Amino acid sequence: MTRIFDIDGDNLDPGFVNIRARQSRAEQEMHERIEAMWETYEPYADPDFRHGFARDVDGRFWEMYLGCTLLEAGRALLPAAERLREGGQPDLCVVEDGRRIWIEAIAPDDGESGPDQIARPVPINEGGGFAPAPVRQAQLRTTSAFWTKSRRIARYLSEGVIGRDDVRIIAISASRFGPYVGDDPPLIISSLFPIGDAYVTVDLETGDIVDQGFHAAPVIERDGDPIPRTAFLDERFADISGVLWSRIGLGNMSRRVRPLTYVHNPLAQRPLPEGWGVWDREFVATQDGDNWQAADILAQERSDPTPVAE
Repeated sequence: MTRIFDIDGDNLDPGFVNIRARQSRAEQEMHERIEAMWETYEPYADPDFRHGFARDVDGRFWEMYLGCTLLEAGRALLPAAERLREGGQPDLCVVEDGRRIWIEAIAPDDGESGPDQIARPVPINEGGGFAPAPVRQAQLRTTSAFWTKSRRIARYLSEGVIGRDDVRIIAISASRFGPYVGDDPPLIISSLFPIGDAYVTVDLETGDIVDQGFHAAPVIERDGDPIPRTAFLDERFADISGVLWSRIGLGNMSRRVRPLTYVHNPLAQRPLPEGWGVWDREFVATQDGDNWQAADILAQERSDPTPVAE
């Protein structure tokens, strides 16, 4: 058995260096937890995983976290010894009842410098002040990650790496910008469906709320051409079974605060069965006339479904 922090070399991730040093109590606890996760995940990881983790902690942690979560839920992963040695495969593969569920994971960064980059807030004692949450920028980073991985899955399908009867999931981590976006509704919903800003209509005489919901917004505005957020209403993405999304990261692994959210693609050619039993929230979109509605089928107390398109 190897240890994940026994790596040295150039271009190491600062987070990796800090956790490896274990100078604070929090870093000591995190070091121990990650080594324990690695002990569980190592038989399923690619040979270069430790070197990749040392240079991209957030991205590789997301993959390992998902692998450990699936194993803890009783799912069987395809061991590294049975994976392709050349050409590449998706990051994770669940083997279940004679079928395979492939998961391609990604943790998008803040983006290139400019108005579409996720800008970190400046502390007040350094001259900062109030600023709007970078929701639009986070949506752009999320749709970009989805586009990147959907093209890769299409390549795997064309090469026969993924079978036509296999389930294909894109897992997107918002850990790098998790503190700046929320889960009500999860940001991924407004990245895959044309949901805009929330609105509330109030009766000025009584003060009662008479209507509330979300504005329709088929695109995300940006400098240059706007970006569509209609992937799950577009047959061109029917190869994707669904998207798993979470804000979980090294700084906060609480699923109560940062749940794992799975969004089914209503047009998927190979859908994942509903209620698979691993996620904390699970959104299913259904068509009602000209409208689409999405609801969390795992919610203990049912609320009005979220309209996603009109």
